Amino acid sequence: MRKLKSIVTIVLGALVVLIAFQNMAAVELTFLFWTFEARRIVLIGICVVIGFLLGRITSTHKQTSQEVQ
Repeated sequence: MRKLKSIVTIVLGALVVLIAFQNMAAVELTFLFWTFEARRIVLIGICVVIGFLLGRITSTHKQTSQEVQ
């Protein structure tokens, strides 16, 4: 089981590195009145972090509301 976990971790790490290298291009982002350039991988990372935080907040909210009942 430990060996399988190590293999999965290595494969996932390799995929993350591969995706990062393929998304290094700079993209122009326009938000309301502001326009700026950022690397595509940075934007993907920000979206992933926001999604993780939103999922964490909603799951915590569901757990606390179930405990109250």
